[in-house]
Amino acid sequence: MTGVPKPLVILAADKNAQFAIQELMRRPADLGIRPIDFDCFGHPGHDSGVYKRAHEFLRAFLKWDHALVVFDREGCGHDDKPPHVLETAVENLLAINGWENRSRAVVIDPELESWVWDGSCQVSKLLDWPEGASALRSWLTQREFVTEGSFKPVRPKEAFDAALFHRRIKHSSGLFRDLARSFKFDGCRDAAFQRFASTLQGWFPPSPAPR
Repeated sequence: MTGVPKPLVILAADKNAQFAIQELMRRPADLGIRPIDFDCFGHPGHDSGVYKRAHEFLRAFLKWDHALVVFDREGCGHDDKPPHVLETAVENLLAINGWENRSRAVVIDPELESWVWDGSCQVSKLLDWPEGASALRSWLTQREFVTEGSFKPVRPKEAFDAALFHRRIKHSSGLFRDLARSFKFDGCRDAAFQRFASTLQGWFPPSPAPR
């Protein structure tokens, strides 16, 4: 399972996040990092499994240079705690299990679909929404997924699922991969995504341009 050690191993909560992150990592220039080899896995226990047992899952990968753990606040079993508290708890467990100073946890608040809606125009394109992003915004507002003048839903997963149902599109992990391929990095202000990107930039800065 482990294979040859690489610069990075990423543990995500499920296949949706795994597929999205794998695709994002295949765009190193957009992420602001140099190209690297990496492994990315989805945890069979989903968000709660990652929160409770990431250190156990990653024990087999201690020869890798760095470990990045990504999961949702909602569904981890401690939804009442803020992301930074959950991140610290996971990082402490990683540190005492061999990953000190080379691991990071990223908690998405409330869930992965928060990243989806930060690239809002991409959602309308993926769903082939009639009349585009402005029409999708109106649809979300009418159904009270968003407030007037906003776009990112308070309940991002429910909004995404409702939009898929409306367009009669089957929910699949491949949708997250497709969104990641056209994701607008400079348009995403989500705190967890910024933490994700800045962590990678610190570990794997771009190679100096040849003189």
